[in-house]
Amino acid sequence: MTNNYSLLRSINYGLNKQHLLFLMLSLFAFCVSAQTYIEDLDELEDLLDNVTAGDVFIIKNGTYNDFELSISEKHGNSGSPIVIQAETVGGVTLTGESHFVFKKSSYITLQGFIFDCEGDNSLVKLEGSNNIRITRNVFELKTEESIKWVYIGGIWDDHTFQYTSHNNRIDHNTFQNKTTPGHYITIDGTNDGDSDFRQSTYDRIDHNYFKNNGPRAENEQESIRIGWSEMSKSSGYTTVEFNLFEDCDGDPEIVSVKSCDNVVRHNTFRKSYGTLSLRHGNRNRIEGNYFFGDDKEIGTSNTGSTLYTGGIRVYGTDHIIINNYFENLEGTRWDAPITITQGDAIDGESSSLSKHFRAERVTIAYNTLVNNTYGIEIGFDNNGNYSKKVKDVMFANNLVIGKTNSLVNYVDGNDQGDGVSWSNNLMYPEGDAILISDNSTFNNNEVTVENPNLEFTNGVWKSTAASPLFTSGTTSVMVNEDIEGQNRPTESNAGADHFSTESVRYAPLEPEDVGPYSDEGELEEVDQLSIAAIDIFTAEAGTQETAVTSNMAWDVSVDQDWISASPTNGENNETIEIMVSENTTTEERTGTLTIASSTLTRTITITQMGKDPSDGLDLLDPDTVFASAAQDSNGPENTLDDDFDTRWSAEGDGQTITYDLGEINTVSLLKIAFHNGTSRKTYFEIAVSENGTEFTTLTNRLESSGTTDEYENFILNATTARYVQIIGYGNENSAWTSITEVRIYGTEDRLSVSENSLTKTLKVFPNPAQKELHILDTKQQLSRIEVYNIQGQKILSQPLQVGLETTINVSSFAAGTYILKASNSNNETTFKRFIINN
Repeated sequence: MTNNYSLLRSINYGLNKQHLLFLMLSLFAFCVSAQTYIEDLDELEDLLDNVTAGDVFIIKNGTYNDFELSISEKHGNSGSPIVIQAETVGGVTLTGESHFVFKKSSYITLQGFIFDCEGDNSLVKLEGSNNIRITRNVFELKTEESIKWVYIGGIWDDHTFQYTSHNNRIDHNTFQNKTTPGHYITIDGTNDGDSDFRQSTYDRIDHNYFKNNGPRAENEQESIRIGWSEMSKSSGYTTVEFNLFEDCDGDPEIVSVKSCDNVVRHNTFRKSYGTLSLRHGNRNRIEGNYFFGDDKEIGTSNTGSTLYTGGIRVYGTDHIIINNYFENLEGTRWDAPITITQGDAIDGESSSLSKHFRAERVTIAYNTLVNNTYGIEIGFDNNGNYSKKVKDVMFANNLVIGKTNSLVNYVDGNDQGDGVSWSNNLMYPEGDAILISDNSTFNNNEVTVENPNLEFTNGVWKSTAASPLFTSGTTSVMVNEDIEGQNRPTESNAGADHFSTESVRYAPLEPEDVGPYSDEGELEEVDQLSIAAIDIFTAEAGTQETAVTSNMAWDVSVDQDWISASPTNGENNETIEIMVSENTTTEERTGTLTIASSTLTRTITITQMGKDPSDGLDLLDPDTVFASAAQDSNGPENTLDDDFDTRWSAEGDGQTITYDLGEINTVSLLKIAFHNGTSRKTYFEIAVSENGTEFTTLTNRLESSGTTDEYENFILNATTARYVQIIGYGNENSAWTSITEVRIYGTEDRLSVSENSLTKTLKVFPNPAQKELHILDTKQQLSRIEVYNIQGQKILSQPLQVGLETTINVSSFAAGTYILKASNSNNETTFKRFIINN
């Protein structure tokens, strides 16, 4: 079969043994269900008014123009679907503006048509429908508009989620010759008209042939799009498997995943510009896919952009990318075989869902990269627009071979530090290739440099008996089989293929394996077991639900006594509850929930926050705040304004910001938020004082986490203080200390009677002062005054004239904050702060 077979050839090609099997099955169906041959659209519409489960409507072979059918609130059942089918597969051609709409309907099958259409309508549209099957059709639409060819969504005004789409199947179809924006297949959903967006769930896209999607559009011409940004937090549980993509060049994202908990597996991508993109959403699993460049040359779009054959691009959290094969791809930066760019946001810290959320807690294991122009590329920052470094990305047991460039490239020198880890990978640079772009080295536990001794067999490079073996380098995911569906033992070959003499279950797909005329019948059922991840628990006792997707019996176990689950066993798809007891400590804690069947094991991590260390403490509101220095418009008062977009900033080691609590209290905790807290660490110390001049440093040099813009907790040994001071030492990128918000917690205490009495006798005015400062002891108790600058240096000391007003010439004082210390003959002291505005 050629890449551009005509519709006529499609019809002729259909006359094969699969077609005969289809006819036999159809005849059997006729024996047990009502069947009617149809030659007229009006007749079909009349019959559908009184349709019952199991009715079969057979459209006689021929060509039908403007065959526009809308079906609303019609229902078959699981054993007896309503069937609308061509007399023979490929025997009915629909032209003009022909299209189908299924609304609030279920258990209907659409089968065997050739759509050779034009116009501005989706060819098949599902609105709030479930268990609709679209099978063994050919889709082609000539239009100048942006059209989604097959669309699964909800009811536009269904704000109560009464009619949600789910459990639909699109299989054994050909989608070809798309030249304008819009997708071949769109999985959308329903929203409540405000903020709750829910994707259609448990849909399955399998054994389809996607080809000739191009030329490249600026956006929105993916072959498949699952979800979109506004519903990216929704779980789709979509399965995309056993599809062939060939010359799908219309969008940088061949398949765009924009929701959570989806599976993309056992697909083959050939000669396609772009990548399989995890653009939005979390907890997606990409497994067992083949990516071939097939010597397709680097291209150029109509706007001058360079086009590359690529692999997988990743954003978001908790993804699993295993057992994939990449060969002869040209892509780099956006389109490398494995692309992990930096992000412009962190999951959970941005209200905009259209951001490029950094990759976090991503496992990339047992993948093979062979003879690509580039290899694994990490850290591209999009000309400085993506500043968020990746976090907790694990590369384990991957195999990388190449003859050009670097097998691992930190793009533009953007090393991710401990955000990326490596374990038991096998790499072998040949020719002009180097191992890693920054000329650093891996240790033997991270990467072994050794000839993998591969053999080219049946169109792919495979392991042999001479290939080295490694134990698994990741504990976050169990990998029990390889890309071919063969058993993978505990000690196995690196890369997607483990050497085995077992039969091959999954091989790269060819055109004859997919589409309406493939010989593949009903799928051999593959063992399935997955469990959706859950949110982090708060410190309080709580319960969350998670979905188990399976076709087997399974058991649940946990490894911590503060975690429990119900039920602890089940079968097939089910919802389980996960419960945690209260965490009475301030430390975050984690545990593991394991779900196991007879052949598969899956785990998820249960995380519970520690209790807020401020619980039971008083919030101590400062009377005033002052600093040793401040950048223009970034003064110390900004740290008390409840606005994370303002800040205090000062440059240089030892710059201080000091909070006057107005009286002595017991201080136990500081909550501090740092400017650019997600992209850098800030260094500082904490000191306290009862008098404002003699400070005691309570901590060693501290550092912020570098992972959040929110408050971070710094617990202190409880100590009495009136003044709390943060001493800055810059950040990991510069000498600037920048703090957005500070909160001080402890226990409100009463000031001593003697100091309270002395405080009331002392008057200092004017404040702020310029040339002169006047001091008056109204009770004639005080005998000496001293003046200190904000660094604690004494700059003046003199007796106080008892009963008289004392005047100090301050015209030579630099502008800033000062502390006046006054004492009596018994060495009891009191303090006043004043400001000079010279």
